[in-house]
Amino acid sequence: MKKFLLLVFITSLVHSQNNLSLESAIEIGLENSEEIKISVNNSLIVKNLNSLGSAGLLPTVGISSGYNGSINETQLELNSFLDFGGDSDNDIEASKAKSSNLNSSIGLNYRLFNGFSGIYTLSKFKHENNIAEQNIRYQIETKIIEIIQSYFTHLNNQNIVSVLQTRYDISLDRYNQSNEKYQYGGISKLNLLNSEVELNQNKLNLKDAKTALNNSNANLNKVLGTSFKKIEIDHNFNFNNNLEIEKLISDTKKNNSSILISKLNYKVSEYELKISKSSFSPKIDLFTSYSYTNTQSETSFVSKQSNYGLIAGINIDIPIFSANMRRKAFKNAKINLETKKLTQKEIQKSILTALNTAYNNYVSSLENIQLLEENLKTIEKTAEISRELYDSGQLSNLEYRESQVLLDQAEINYSSKLSATKIQEYILYQLSGQLQKN
Repeated sequence: MKKFLLLVFITSLVHSQNNLSLESAIEIGLENSEEIKISVNNSLIVKNLNSLGSAGLLPTVGISSGYNGSINETQLELNSFLDFGGDSDNDIEASKAKSSNLNSSIGLNYRLFNGFSGIYTLSKFKHENNIAEQNIRYQIETKIIEIIQSYFTHLNNQNIVSVLQTRYDISLDRYNQSNEKYQYGGISKLNLLNSEVELNQNKLNLKDAKTALNNSNANLNKVLGTSFKKIEIDHNFNFNNNLEIEKLISDTKKNNSSILISKLNYKVSEYELKISKSSFSPKIDLFTSYSYTNTQSETSFVSKQSNYGLIAGINIDIPIFSANMRRKAFKNAKINLETKKLTQKEIQKSILTALNTAYNNYVSSLENIQLLEENLKTIEKTAEISRELYDSGQLSNLEYRESQVLLDQAEINYSSKLSATKIQEYILYQLSGQLQKN
């Protein structure tokens, strides 16, 4: 209920202010994720199987009861050596002779020994339950990264539109000024045409940027499971400069969800091998039951008979030959265990390689951000000087245009690097198992 109220609050906040924070985006995306809901349902199924009864460690108790009755026309002819004395006839006829049988029983069966297969199965269930929980965590982390990537892609497109919109507004203003000067003979037709070309190019760039922004808006809505017409983002960038590769490697080995799942799969295969080995052991079953029967017949020598009593016993099943099926199953379990071990090593190797690559990219990006920021400040100063020279007629339209293009590109590169680096930082958190802590 609290989550629902929080989602309602966030949704109303987005609609009213038209501004979406990263935290709100993650909250909404996780709440609406079908993949996570499916993982939770799968986990519940696994939990339902994780019990003593499913592992065969509890006895089974059953009650059975039945009744049948009949009405028959009966003719009996007795053998001649049967002499009942007197004037008894050897032929007996019974019309509408009734007979009935009632039986009831309650029984208990319990496997006393099965090579510890039940204990191994219960341990296997517990590890499968842990795998299901880790799968939920993996789906959550995957969804968070998907949201983060879509969020910062949209933010970058938003910044690009802002830069190009400013450039278009400036070029429009300059075109209007040039057109006014041309009307009074202040500039040549060529200068006016150059201003028009600049305006049209900026308009084209802005149109393409807005198309990219609309597409990223649609994609972010898809990832969040929402239908906001326009998502606006206001985000301040702060980077973690204290990440150390040794600590990240240690955390990754201990906390990465994919590595943990591979380890749990290996443990499950170990127990599957033990379960397969237990099939060679004898099976000892205890059974007991209490039964009651009542039989009545109008044509039998005994008109009514009742039986009741307790039965108990032990069954021993010793496997001798099963067409080598148990042996083949045992060999396959050993092969599967070896495969899981190799898979575990390969997954860890791949994750650590990805971690090192992401870390190197992140460190390099932090350095590049500083350089891009310094370069942007320099280009801004250069562009300001170029504007003053252009206004005073000391700089040609082409040279001024080149300075503006250089400034636009510097601003776009800086914005793109900020977003890309932040995504890289969150990927490091995901790989090291710290994503949900940051």
